[in-house]
Amino acid sequence: MSTSGPGSSPIPPDRIASWQQARRVQELVALHAVSTAMNQAPTEQEALNQALARVLEVLQLDAGKIYLLNPQTGQLDLAAVQGNAQLIDPGEATIAPGECLCGMAIRDGNVLQSLAPGQDARVARAGCRQLTEHACAVVPLLAKERSLGVLHVLAQRKAPFNTAEIALLRSLAAHIGIAVENMRLREEARRAEALQILIQEMHHRIKNNLQTVADLLSLELSASTSPEARHSLRDSIGRIKSIAAVHQLLSLEHLRLTDITELARQVCDISLRQLTRPDRLIAATVIGPPIYLPSKQATALALVMNELISNALEHAFEDGRPGHLLISLEQDGPRVTVTVTDDGRGLPADFDLDRNGGLGLQIARTLVEKDLVGTLEIKRRPTGGSEAALTFYR
Repeated sequence: MSTSGPGSSPIPPDRIASWQQARRVQELVALHAVSTAMNQAPTEQEALNQALARVLEVLQLDAGKIYLLNPQTGQLDLAAVQGNAQLIDPGEATIAPGECLCGMAIRDGNVLQSLAPGQDARVARAGCRQLTEHACAVVPLLAKERSLGVLHVLAQRKAPFNTAEIALLRSLAAHIGIAVENMRLREEARRAEALQILIQEMHHRIKNNLQTVADLLSLELSASTSPEARHSLRDSIGRIKSIAAVHQLLSLEHLRLTDITELARQVCDISLRQLTRPDRLIAATVIGPPIYLPSKQATALALVMNELISNALEHAFEDGRPGHLLISLEQDGPRVTVTVTDDGRGLPADFDLDRNGGLGLQIARTLVEKDLVGTLEIKRRPTGGSEAALTFYR
């Protein structure tokens, strides 16, 4: 830029500086206008229309379009139109990759322009081929080096877009692309939050329904005079409340996982309230780090822990003796181990789970093997009492 042409006088440095400053001001004004439009619009379509209008206004262009890439079809879908309606073909709603300048730009990721598109062999769209005294430019909309669509602008003039204009269009297109990506991420976050609230409400309602069933069974229990029926009802109530405890935790947590250590505490409290009298001195301790499981595994484990704890409370301390239960949980990589230990009277010397296990233990064993795909072992402790250990993988 030292001269204006062959044989002409040099351009004064102060004029060059003035031009450069004016160009920077224009860039900042354009970026600010586009940013404001994208941030204030309530929807993506309105944001694109307003941003495109600001681009045409700041660069003094005649018309423009924004096409966005449809991930389902792989085509460009028309998302925004602004400017002189006579220069825009409303029928050009979709463009295939590689078709016309817009399709080439999205396919190759390059900025393309044409002077007199009607005479350009690359231009295939009928609407574009009618433009004979116009300059057009197509710029990819980029976000994290990924093309989201293209910005297509038109100016009624005989000169192509210069380097400064192309640079500004690149900046504006990148700004629009990032804004579109951010709007989509915010929408995804909003939908995820709404879904999480819905899931939590679902678990809350399931818990309430299970609690209602348990309350109805409690009424049956209080009215029953049959020891066998009362025992069966009491076991069923404990199992239902153990499942309800899983849904209670899921309704409170923001994850689709359940902390089974906290679940063990709740199941233990339920069993103590159901199966022990206030005058019986039986304490229970739960130890272990937080361990998170999906709801299906957590539900099966809740039932297993309910059966093991209930079995210990009913048989280890059935003579009214005081005692202590210890429930410990450990995790080693994907491997989880849950141990229920009591200091009660212990198992018979010839105890065998296959022969001596009652209905509750058989239910626990089936759940461990089928639902948790693990193993269950119950044995006498050398120091007195019994120990039930189950191992499975997350």
